[in-house]
Amino acid sequence: MTHRTGWFRDRVALSLRVQLLGLLAALLVPLSVILLILLPAFMNDKFTAIERTQVQQFSDIARANLRTEETRVGLFVLNFSLWTETYEYAAGRNPRYLGANLVPGTFIGGKVDYWGVAAADGRLLSAAALDGDRIVDATAPVQDFMAALPDPLPQDGAAGVLRRGAASYIVAARPITRDDGQGRGGVMLLARTLTPAVLNEITYQGRIFSAVLTQHPVPDTQVVFLDDRVRATSPLAAPGGPPQLGLELSIPRAVHAAGLIGARQLRLTMLIATLIGIASFLLFLNRRVLRVLEGYKRDTQLIAHDPSHRLDARNRTELGVLARTINDLLDHLNLREQQLRDRSQRDELTGAFTRTGLLERLAHTPVRSALVIEVPRLQELSGLYGTTRVDTLLRELAGRLNELGREHVVARLTSNGLVLVTTGQDSPDPDAILRDLERPFHLNENEVSVKLTGGYAESPYALPVTTLLRQANIALQHAMDERQHCGLFNEDMLRQSQYGHLLESALQGADQRGELTLLYQPIRDLSSGRWVAMESLMRWHHPTLGDVPPGTFIPIAERAGLITRLGDWALRRALLDAQAAQQIAPVRVNVNVSPLQLLSQDFAQSVLNILRELQVDPAVLTLEVTESSVMQNVTLACRHLEQLRAVGVQVALDDFGSGHSSLALLADLPLDTVKLDRAFLRDGTRGGTRGALLGSTIRLARDLGLRTVAEGVEDEAMLDLLWSLDCGAAQGYHIARPEPLPEILERLRLRR
Repeated sequence: MTHRTGWFRDRVALSLRVQLLGLLAALLVPLSVILLILLPAFMNDKFTAIERTQVQQFSDIARANLRTEETRVGLFVLNFSLWTETYEYAAGRNPRYLGANLVPGTFIGGKVDYWGVAAADGRLLSAAALDGDRIVDATAPVQDFMAALPDPLPQDGAAGVLRRGAASYIVAARPITRDDGQGRGGVMLLARTLTPAVLNEITYQGRIFSAVLTQHPVPDTQVVFLDDRVRATSPLAAPGGPPQLGLELSIPRAVHAAGLIGARQLRLTMLIATLIGIASFLLFLNRRVLRVLEGYKRDTQLIAHDPSHRLDARNRTELGVLARTINDLLDHLNLREQQLRDRSQRDELTGAFTRTGLLERLAHTPVRSALVIEVPRLQELSGLYGTTRVDTLLRELAGRLNELGREHVVARLTSNGLVLVTTGQDSPDPDAILRDLERPFHLNENEVSVKLTGGYAESPYALPVTTLLRQANIALQHAMDERQHCGLFNEDMLRQSQYGHLLESALQGADQRGELTLLYQPIRDLSSGRWVAMESLMRWHHPTLGDVPPGTFIPIAERAGLITRLGDWALRRALLDAQAAQQIAPVRVNVNVSPLQLLSQDFAQSVLNILRELQVDPAVLTLEVTESSVMQNVTLACRHLEQLRAVGVQVALDDFGSGHSSLALLADLPLDTVKLDRAFLRDGTRGGTRGALLGSTIRLARDLGLRTVAEGVEDEAMLDLLWSLDCGAAQGYHIARPEPLPEILERLRLRR
C-alpha cells in the first residue's frame, strides 16, 4: 500500500502541467476575470442599445403620426383648392363663396382652427379662426403662416409645423386651381393649433412614452441618457425653411435599472468565486513553482557574469525539464553566437570585412582616409560572363586590395562595392590604386578589362570611420554622376549632395505643377531628306531653382524612385504631341526608357495601357533602350520588348558603340533600329580601326534588317561619311536642335 501511494505521489509531482490545468479549469479563474471586467460594460452597452433603439422607434412613430396629421390637413386643403368656386373667389368673381364655405362646420369637420385664402398677387382675401362656435378674424396669424410658406409655393403644396410666439401649429397650403387642375389662382391655407392635448391625441401617448414640443430644433435626432429616462429630440419639418420646432420624446429606464441590479449580483458572485480561486492558485504557485523559479533567477544572474554556469536541473517536474532544455540551448547559443560573430565580420565571397566587422575592427583605431570602389555595370558583366566568373573577379579584386599592406583594412560594403580604409599616417594615391586594380582579369579564359569608379576622402586628423565612409560615398556618387574615374571629396561635393537632396524634394510633383516640358529633335532620313521621327527630350524648369539639366535630375529621379512616374508622364505627353504631328507629316516619336522602367515587372503592360487609354496607334511610337539596361536582365527585357513589338511599337537600341557594346547583340535582341553613339561616330570620322568598325556596324545592321540612326551629327563632313557608308538616318545639331513642339510643327509645315 505504501509503495503504491509513493508511485502515485511521484506521478503527480512529475505532471506539473496537469496539476496547473486541472486547478485552473476547476476554479475558472480566466473566465471569472473576463466576466468581472467585461460583463458589466457589456450588459450596460446592451441595455443602452436597447433603450436607444426603443426611443428612436417611438420617436419615429410619433413623427410619423404628426406627418399623417399634416397629410390629413393637406388633403382637406386640397379639397378646397381644387374647386372652381375657390378659384373664382380668389379671382374676385365669387363673393358668395365665403358664405357657403366659411362656417363653423368647416373647422369642426376638418379639425382645423385657421382658414386663409390669398389672391394670385399675394393679397390676403380671407383670414378666419374658430373661437368657440363663432368665426372670428385671424388676419395676423394667417399672414404669419403665409409668410412662412416657400416662395413660390410648389404645385403639390407644402405642409409642416410652425412656431408663432409660444404656440405651435400644423400648417398646410396648396395653390388654388380650377376643378380640372388648370390655372393658378392664389393660395389656400388651413392650420391646426398643436396644443399638448392635440399632440397627445395625434401621437397616441400612453404610459410607454411621453412627447412634448421644444422650441430648440436640432439638425438630426439626438439621444440623451438621463438617470431615470432616455430622451430623444428630433427636428420637425417646417413648410419652408429650416425646422422651427423639435419633438422631444422620453421613455423611463426600467429595463436598464433591472439589468444593473442583475449585473451587480452576478458581479458579486463572480468576484467571490474569483478571489477564492486566485487565493488557491497563488498558494499552489508559491509552493510548487515560485520557489523553483527563484532558484532559476539566482542561476540566471550568475550566468550573466559567468556564461559557463547552468541552471539547477534536479527538479522532477516540467520545470526540471525546462531547466535542462535551457542549459542545452545556452550551450548551442554560445556556439552559434561565436559562429555568427565570425560570419558577420567577414564576407563569405571575398574574405574581406563586412560593414559590421569594419566598424567593430576600427572602433578604437585612428582613421585618416577611405577609398570606396564600385564595379560599374556588374549585372551586365554577370549577363555576359556568368555569376560565377564575376564572383571570381570580386575575389581577385579584394585580393589585390589586401596586397597593399597591413595598414589598410579592406571591407565589402555592397554587392559591387569595396572600401579601402587606411589606418597609417601616409595617405595613399587613389588614382594609382585604381589603375593597379584595373589590370586585366581572366574571365572565361579571356582577359577582361574593368573600368572601376572610386570615391576618396581623407583628413589631416583622425576621424570616425563612419564619417570618412560617408564622405567617400558622396565622392563616389559625384564621380558616377560626372562619369569621372575617381572623385576626391571636398566641401563643394557636400554642398552638391545637399543640392541633390533639395532637387529630389523639389522633383516631387513636378509633373503635376506643370514644371516639366518636352523638346523634340528631328531625325532625318538620309536617302529622302525627310524628317521621319523626332526624339522627345525632357526638360525641367523650377520656379526658384531655374532650368535643371536632364543629366542632373534624371539620375536623382532614378535614385528617388520617381523615374517611373516621370517616364509615364513623358510617354503620355509625347504620344499626344505625336498625334498632333500626324496631321502635318507621318513622323514617329522616340521616347527614352530608363533601366528602372524597363526592368519593372509591369513595364510592357503599362505602355499598352497608356496607348489604349489615349487611343494612339502603336506604330507611331519608338522606345529607346540602352544596351546596359537590357543586359541587367536580358530575359525580362526581351519579354517586354517582344510583347510591345507584337502590337506595332518599334524598339531602338540607343548609345550603341559605347561601353561593352557587342555586335552579337544586334542579332539576339528584339530590335528595329540601332542608334550609333555620338562618340562612336566622332571616332569613326577619323578613319582607322574605328572608322572600319563604324562601316561594319552599319552594314551588319542593314544585313540584319535593322535601321541605323547616327547621333551627334555636327557638320557636313559627318553627313557625307554617313551617306557614303549607307547609313539610314541621322540626328544632331547640324540637322536640327531640340525645339518645343509648336516650332517643330511649323518647320514640318514649311518642309512640306
